[in-house]
Amino acid sequence: MKMLVLMLAMGDCYYFESAAGLFSIRPTTNQPVRYALRLGDELLGSYHSPRSAADDVYVQSTGSIKWDGLRGVDMPTDLSEWERRTP
Repeated sequence: MKMLVLMLAMGDCYYFESAAGLFSIRPTTNQPVRYALRLGDELLGSYHSPRSAADDVYVQSTGSIKWDGLRGVDMPTDLSEWERRTP
């Protein structure tokens, strides 16, 4: 089990530079099979998949006042448009 958690924690990370700042979706290290959505250093939520986190960014339902209230901004429509990095 520890090996599985370690492998997930080393999974891909996703980034999107927005008008409100840098969003990131990264595997969590303290919860197996969860992904943290952050705007800068602010933790916005924990998700079961990177796609779910990216969907909340797209529909502007992240809980971030800086992002959710912006109108007319460019944003990725799905996770495939985020920058993907392997740590």
